Amino acid sequence: MTLSLDHGVELPYAHPSVAEARALAGVLAPRERWSEADLARLTRRFATGATEGLYLTARFDRGERWHLRLALTEDVEVWLLTWTLWQGTEQHDHGGAAGAYTVLHGELTERWTDRRGRSRRTIRPAGSSASFGADRVHSVQNRGTLEAISVHAYSPPRLTAPGLI
Repeated sequence: MTLSLDHGVELPYAHPSVAEARALAGVLAPRERWSEADLARLTRRFATGATEGLYLTARFDRGERWHLRLALTEDVEVWLLTWTLWQGTEQHDHGGAAGAYTVLHGELTERWTDRRGRSRRTIRPAGSSASFGADRVHSVQNRGTLEAISVHAYSPPRLTAPGLI
């Protein structure tokens, strides 16, 4: 399915739950490089512009993390993920992609090692965002008391399901 948007942007894919996809044309416009800040703005825009549809679309699976691609262009992709209690990832990178995420519901704990070799841990509550460069190796886990929902963006796109987001 191709969804043609205003401003000449074509999404090779936009999930029907993104009811306000036309309003996202400006933030999805092609660009030479998506910065960490651009990706964080994009996840916040999806989180605020399509929240009702995203909540209705989200599913929770205790056996594995559930994910759904929301949008894809040549430059960037956007995913919706859910996290049941204690669900998380192992340490992983993103294959050379920069990324960002916004927590819609619940909270997520991110762990990584900074450039100076120091171990870092941050709890990201609903409404908060994080972004990272292509060199980030991290783990993300739901250690909160509620199920969590988050929106993630990556550039360049991985073009495969996010087995280790």
